[in-house]
Amino acid sequence: MRLKTQPRMRGTTRRCREGGATLVLVALSMIVLIAFVGLALDLGKLYVAKSELQNSADSCALAAARDLDGVTSLSVSEAAGIAAGHINLASFQSAPVSMTVNTSVTYATTSSGPFSSWTGMTPSQAKYVQCTNSLPNIANWLIQVLNILPGTNVGPASVSARAVATNGSSQSTCALPVFICDPGGPSPYLKGTWLTSNIISANSYTQGMFGWANLDPNCTNGASCLAAQLSGSACGVPATGTQIGQNGNIASAWKAYNSRFGIVYNNKNLGTPDFTGYAYTSSNWKPAFDAYDGSSSVAGVDNYKTAMANHDGYQGDAASGLNTSEGNKGTPAISSTVYQSGASRRLAAAPMVNCTTMNSSSHATLTRWACVLMLDPLQQGGNSNAVHLEYRGLADDPGSPCRSGGVPGTTSTTNAPLVPVLIQ
Repeated sequence: MRLKTQPRMRGTTRRCREGGATLVLVALSMIVLIAFVGLALDLGKLYVAKSELQNSADSCALAAARDLDGVTSLSVSEAAGIAAGHINLASFQSAPVSMTVNTSVTYATTSSGPFSSWTGMTPSQAKYVQCTNSLPNIANWLIQVLNILPGTNVGPASVSARAVATNGSSQSTCALPVFICDPGGPSPYLKGTWLTSNIISANSYTQGMFGWANLDPNCTNGASCLAAQLSGSACGVPATGTQIGQNGNIASAWKAYNSRFGIVYNNKNLGTPDFTGYAYTSSNWKPAFDAYDGSSSVAGVDNYKTAMANHDGYQGDAASGLNTSEGNKGTPAISSTVYQSGASRRLAAAPMVNCTTMNSSSHATLTRWACVLMLDPLQQGGNSNAVHLEYRGLADDPGSPCRSGGVPGTTSTTNAPLVPVLIQ
């Protein structure tokens, strides 16, 4: 008897063919699925890399623009930009961003360029700075699975970033709320001159002195307005032509004034201190001139720039000859690590006015902005015969140390300090 097996064999073959086709479809579907997942993951990886590079480029441009003052060598600007850009990390914050001398930082006279290396420009020509960087050969995680398909070649990716910055007028600098008497002329005082005033009790002012100036026209409580502006919780830069002034004895402002020196009372922090609290008086700085970067006849006394770099704290009342009540709390009251995380608080812009007008009305028109250095803190309770500021030029002078503090503003803040601002 003959067995009829052929139909069964045909069915088995058909099922095998169907199973093979299903496996192929499943395999292709898995490839497509992995490709979509890989596309999402790898694009996300590139987005993170782009963000990291942009942070580096922005930091570079802002740091480099700080030194676009028309005087300082552009090599200083380039070095500052590269240093700031380099400390930013890429590759998921695992590696520094690479930046190259004469290539990564370039300069132009206009925002549209052309940009070129600093070696081909003078400081007065460079108005804009551009920082560029890139991260090549970024390995993919999953998208390269598509390479198994004929004619497909998915390789490593690259991303880049660009930023352009310049200097513009500031709208907010946490300016010092005192007015400086303006005697007129292109250079009102010799740079380094010590200005003296009794800003606690004086109700009239003469040239060469200064007094309280509420910089917020919307703030009407004199003492609290000054305290807020001194501690930095309220900042403002009125436009030139604004009427400013603050009449009367504002003794309660002494603690807020001293907060910029890092002097703390009853463990109450009234604001970020300066990088240094080191005070300058006629006893430790005999010349009574140029404590900013000059030399004292007293051995071992650092000028302000050196003290700032060393984060020197307030030396205490015994050494300064003052009475801030700090002398009862040790020397200094706060550690040097606090000054290391400080800010440029004692170098500040201050408004200038015609003090002849101030004598008669307690208010006068803001004429321009000066850059001043706070030399010494106020004494306890405001019982001070005098306090001193050092004149460091006009705030918008080329090379002024007050040019780069604050928040970018608009052209309405004419003669305000200039600050770095990103434009692209």
